[in-house]
Amino acid sequence: MFIGHYGPALAGKAIARSVPLWALFFAVQFVDVLFGVFLANGIEHMRIVPGFTEGSPFDLYHMPWTHSLSAALFWAVLAGFVYALLAREQKRLGGLAIGIAVFSHWVTDLLVHVPDLPLWPGGPKVGLGLWNNYAISLSLEVILVLGGFALYMSVTRAKGLIGRIWPFVLLALLGVAEYVNHTGPLPTETVVQGYFMVFIFLVFTALAAVCDLTREAK
Repeated sequence: MFIGHYGPALAGKAIARSVPLWALFFAVQFVDVLFGVFLANGIEHMRIVPGFTEGSPFDLYHMPWTHSLSAALFWAVLAGFVYALLAREQKRLGGLAIGIAVFSHWVTDLLVHVPDLPLWPGGPKVGLGLWNNYAISLSLEVILVLGGFALYMSVTRAKGLIGRIWPFVLLALLGVAEYVNHTGPLPTETVVQGYFMVFIFLVFTALAAVCDLTREAK
């Protein structure tokens, strides 16, 4: 799953309105940021196999430290604790929102991945495999994003013209990213792909920060 992860990030503003959208955007992709770094440095591994599934060419055969259920829970608790420690307001609620956002990554991946998500490092692997039908998996991602977007817009208001326009720009850019991700040229090296993933996630975190500057909680 790619853009569908951002649905829970957008919806997270309804849980704790003091949490910045950029933090929620980073949180939902936190385990993939770690995976990109681990992949580029040989700690976790994948193969690039054209046609591996309709939705993804990646055979994600070794990612125990980021995408196992136990690892996802660990990273969620850690991220929530760190946020609660640093936040100035809504510490507990904000930490809960961040923790849920981090863990939502594993839950949404479970829906689309083939069985490559370990329950614990070295344990049995699970995945419902919706990536085997791209039309269904894409529809799910769109529903998640649009649902989260509707919630975000319902609990925030624009500070000015840019604040009224920018959320729709962000939504459009997510759509473009999904299109390019599915139709663009395949990477040839996993090291490059690892760092490219991190770069893309940081770009969308920065784009979400513009919403924080131009919109406010109701």
